[in-house]
Amino acid sequence: MIVSFEIRALRDSCLVLSVAEANFGILDAQALITMIADIEAFDTADELISYFGPDAVVHEDDSISARVGDNYTATFIPTGLRFDRNPDGRVIWSSVSRLKLMEIKRCR
Repeated sequence: MIVSFEIRALRDSCLVLSVAEANFGILDAQALITMIADIEAFDTADELISYFGPDAVVHEDDSISARVGDNYTATFIPTGLRFDRNPDGRVIWSSVSRLKLMEIKRCR
């Protein structure tokens, strides 16, 4: 899969270990960088959802939230034009090969 990022600062927070550690702490930074690497190894978003199990939630707006370490949640949306929707208009995750990371927020 291809992962893109909503803004450059978010990309740097996910791909540059020193920036990730400064923003999220050592353990959660390592979890975040590992998560991005895992996602990039998948072929489709359906594999991401299966892999993360209950730590990945598909929302009504067709975004996916996934736990990052113990303290954060990352929110992704499908991006690009080459994915399918079912008759109800919902994303068919097995057709999604590109995700955009929209935000990382602290869990409550």
